[in-house]
Amino acid sequence: MRLYRWLSDYHGSERGIALAIGNFDGFHMGHQAVIERMKQKAKEHNLETAVMIFEPQPMEFFGKEVPARLFSVRDKLRMFRAVGIENVFCMNFTYKFADMDDKQFTSMLFDKIGVKSVTVGSDFNFGRRGAYNLDDLKRCAQEAGVECSAIEKVENDGKRISSTLLRSLVKDGDFSTVTKYMGHEYSIAGRVVHGNAIGRTIGFPTANINLNRRVCPLKGVYAVKITLEGAVYDGVANVGYRPTISTPTLNTLLEVHIINFTGDIYGKEIEVTFKYKIRDEMKFESLDALVQQISADKERALTLLSRKDT
Repeated sequence: MRLYRWLSDYHGSERGIALAIGNFDGFHMGHQAVIERMKQKAKEHNLETAVMIFEPQPMEFFGKEVPARLFSVRDKLRMFRAVGIENVFCMNFTYKFADMDDKQFTSMLFDKIGVKSVTVGSDFNFGRRGAYNLDDLKRCAQEAGVECSAIEKVENDGKRISSTLLRSLVKDGDFSTVTKYMGHEYSIAGRVVHGNAIGRTIGFPTANINLNRRVCPLKGVYAVKITLEGAVYDGVANVGYRPTISTPTLNTLLEVHIINFTGDIYGKEIEVTFKYKIRDEMKFESLDALVQQISADKERALTLLSRKDT
């Protein structure tokens, strides 16, 4: 899979491009339907598969109330790679980019990238802060001789599957329903970074991952599964700001205690799959009280993870 953050790095495709456009936050069943349609078109016309995403996401760029982000770019790329996408265009979302009119935006797609087929969701909008919609995209595509298709909303249990719905479910810790609507378990992947080593001094060493997102839907303590170099371990994770520590973090941090594991994994990538929420994040009066609670959290996590439905 090839990742392009700048169009100047892209030198075209002899076969042409079948492109899916969207934020793909969470890569839920609706997103997967868009990808599958794009892949179908690529196969029909012998085109390369490609996805276009935006960083930051438009709602993050413009919104005063920034929605919680389910997936980082790393997580999105992990999903795209798993479904066999050949090219990913990660566009730098700026005021200049957002202010393109319909002709400028579609010229970028059809002339610069060589898109021959484009697939979006039926609620897709673009350009001039969302002034143009699916009808405008279809009109421009028709004028350029480019195929354009859209996926209608995808429902499950009579509910429209959306990133907004999934954010609410993740926040509530309803991971079984999240899995049902996503079509896969909710997980976060990242590279382990150095922390302040307090966990190690109190007998619960943690693997720390900086989440690098303005708002995270997770907050609290969770029973998790950790995948490291092909092996899977039980664990307990804390997502938050570490309020008990004398210098709490300013950004959301994922700390994972891998049960019955020893070894140096700094710099290695792990995947953390969230199974159950144990409790909300709390501030404790002392480290001793924190240690006592972590011990209880660990036992609770092991009990939950031993369930047959896990």
